[in-house]
Amino acid sequence: MLSRRMFTGCAVCAAIGLAADDASAQAPSGIKRAITSRVDGPVEGYETLQVVVDLEPNFVLDWHTHPGTEAGYTVGGVGELRVKGKEAQMLKPGASWVTAAETPHMLQNGSEATKLFVTFTVQKGKPLSSPAPAPTE
Repeated sequence: MLSRRMFTGCAVCAAIGLAADDASAQAPSGIKRAITSRVDGPVEGYETLQVVVDLEPNFVLDWHTHPGTEAGYTVGGVGELRVKGKEAQMLKPGASWVTAAETPHMLQNGSEATKLFVTFTVQKGKPLSSPAPAPTE
């Protein structure tokens, strides 16, 4: 049985362009994304996507992983990024982060809308996001 938490994680990842094979996919309530650039590289077998992500207040982007690196910048708003094995990081305008490939992470948005600019450098042909269980540590 698909749990609500796992379903939310899958839906959210697909919505922000992480299942970017269909860039026109409809986003679930609470998140809006726009893929601004998609190019092959930096090396054979990889592609780089740049995505603007708008999160509604109190939205939760559940635990997930990517088959490549995620690098982001907070344009506006406040949230908390949690990455397995690291201290929680508060995101506020000007804050940036990099998440290594296959590393579980999640984001809890704050009480106002948040805008992020995210660059994904991921393996082509693989699902760009996969739900992950919440770490127990």
